[in-house]
Amino acid sequence: MDKNFEKELEAFVDRVMEETKVESPSKDFTQKLMTRIEEESKVTVLTPSRPLISKGVLVFSVSVFSSMLFYVLFFYGIDSGEGWFQGIQLGPYFDRLWTWFEAYTSSKITLYAVILFGFFFMVQIPLLKRYMNHHGTLG
Repeated sequence: MDKNFEKELEAFVDRVMEETKVESPSKDFTQKLMTRIEEESKVTVLTPSRPLISKGVLVFSVSVFSSMLFYVLFFYGIDSGEGWFQGIQLGPYFDRLWTWFEAYTSSKITLYAVILFGFFFMVQIPLLKRYMNHHGTLG
């Protein structure tokens, strides 16, 4: 029964293959496709990037913040004992931090590694900025 079914299936597939017309693209299909791709790539319009917050708003907010800070420091002061700074005692927190830092020791190799890493990090920033200015974004 399986052999009979396989023969019928093979005959059916042969009949379907004979009836089906083989489709092929036109001779200049590749040329038309490439022309269309080139046209669409030329049409792409790049929108210029704009900052979310304009320079005027930034200047205004920085000036308001700095004037408020100046007002608070000038009229109330940090050590005047009035206003917001009256109940703040930061001494105990800094004492614990400094006692830990005074007891910390490290090897010269660690110190050199941290200094070298910081130097290379600071050198990398101008290099990346120059690359981004010349080549645009990485993407």
